[in-house]
Amino acid sequence: MVKMVELVVTDADGRVVNHVAVNEDLFKEVLDRVRSRQHDLATVWYLRILKAIFDATGIGGMTQASFADVSGASRTQNIKGSLGIGIPVFFNTSACSNRLWVGYGNSSATPTRSDYRLGNKLGEGVAGVTADEAHGTLTISASFTMSVDTTVCEVGLEWEGTVSGGATCYKVLLDRTVIPGCVTVAANQTLAVVYRFIFP
Repeated sequence: MVKMVELVVTDADGRVVNHVAVNEDLFKEVLDRVRSRQHDLATVWYLRILKAIFDATGIGGMTQASFADVSGASRTQNIKGSLGIGIPVFFNTSACSNRLWVGYGNSSATPTRSDYRLGNKLGEGVAGVTADEAHGTLTISASFTMSVDTTVCEVGLEWEGTVSGGATCYKVLLDRTVIPGCVTVAANQTLAVVYRFIFP
């Protein structure tokens, strides 16, 4: 899996005023290689399952993936849903929403594997998730319109769900990326944070 993180700043008229990408060269190199060959079934399945896991799901909600069984019949598999109170699993939506959040902040401290939150979170929003099976890519994104001039030095991806051992809702940090040189977003400009993953 290869990850690229993009920050796109647009003005009130939708014109791009700044664009920064982390790992763009590596992502494009792998994408070019993937385009030159046929995807195997496992890649398609990983994308379908991950999209269903990462899709935002409210309390009591459900996500599904479609497939053909070994006889060729069309089937639908429930990936996450409401299992009832008292059966807390991370994919259970009976007590908590299960979804991804994108956050942004202004800490430029170097990321570490022990990070459990952004250094200084300034804002967050529920992420949208799309999968492109033809190219083996998964995209997770959120946009924020700033009310004041804001310097963004870090972005993060958090997963909200039920924690085993009780019907308690938590968020877990999946990624923290520091943007070299930071990005300034003026008041009334919109910042789009886009995570792109490729599964070659």
